[in-house]
Amino acid sequence: MAIDEIERTEMVQKLIDTLGEAPAATLMKCVYPDGTDFLATKDDIAASDARMRSYVDSALARQTRMLMVTMAGFMLTIWVPLTITALT
Repeated sequence: MAIDEIERTEMVQKLIDTLGEAPAATLMKCVYPDGTDFLATKDDIAASDARMRSYVDSALARQTRMLMVTMAGFMLTIWVPLTITALT
């Protein structure tokens, strides 16, 4: 259940009325320890997800290229001596 800024402000005011200003401020710092400036939005998550997918895709492509080059080198290393041996 998401609350809007008006409901949050009313809740803070009720806390101040009930607990006093300093305890209410302490309690609100527990709810948002780093403040509301550091909360992630859906757009932040989507951008992070897109960057992660891009990184994984490029890492898989690099790994696949490395595997293919290694396999080609191995096959040439085996094929050349066998071909030379078969020709002689």
